[in-house]
Amino acid sequence: MIPAVSTACLYPKPTEDALYDLCLHGIRTVEIFLNAPSECRPVYVNDMAAMLSRFGMTCCSVHPWTALHEGFMLFSNYPRRAADFLDETKRVFSAMQILGAKYYVLHGAMAGSCQTEIYCERFRMLSETAKPFGVTVTQENVVRFESGKLRFLRDFCKILGDEAKLTFDVKQAKRAGIPIDEAVRAVGRHIVHVHLSDHSDKGDCLRIGKGRFEIVPFLQSLRAQGFDGAVTLELYRDAFGSAAELAEDYQKIGRLIKKAETT
Repeated sequence: MIPAVSTACLYPKPTEDALYDLCLHGIRTVEIFLNAPSECRPVYVNDMAAMLSRFGMTCCSVHPWTALHEGFMLFSNYPRRAADFLDETKRVFSAMQILGAKYYVLHGAMAGSCQTEIYCERFRMLSETAKPFGVTVTQENVVRFESGKLRFLRDFCKILGDEAKLTFDVKQAKRAGIPIDEAVRAVGRHIVHVHLSDHSDKGDCLRIGKGRFEIVPFLQSLRAQGFDGAVTLELYRDAFGSAAELAEDYQKIGRLIKKAETT
């Protein structure tokens, strides 16, 4: 396991500027959140790739701007829209190749808008489109989306088998009322990427160590299921004060990972 930080933490700072801030603060692994279609253009992607190389960093994943229309485009009952979406995502996959990113993070369809069998069919189509680029598509659990229910995640993994890959978001699980321990037991072997934050009765998206979430046992449970990916800090902008605090939490995650792997 390795610690990472998402550029999404610094939204709405321009993506390349957010990446530069993380670079300057010693972050070694990042998730890049692309906030606009234009950020797939070579002028942005090549600059970000050069930045990663210059600072000796790696990009573990990319989260695109498409969350609000994935349901309408990919998961509707109009196949031509799905075909158009698949064609459009090739621009993101191409950018990911240049950035060296392996995992693509998908929100999917809003709750109640798509039958699970059709959902899995469309997910499989997206995954097949990504494979020639060396990209793996992952389904994130998101409250108010189909993936916000543990029952859906179970069915999704059962139908797709080894093709089912998940990004597990702790704060989204908390918001959706998903028992985190139960989720790891149920679908943990499919989790390849993690969005981490702390939580308590003071909030569901807190800095690491500012809540009561037992992170080491969580990481140990993931590791027991075979997880060996990036544990990525993803906070909303009002949850911290500066990029220096993100760097502090990044270091904390690294220490927690070490503890989880040695005890």
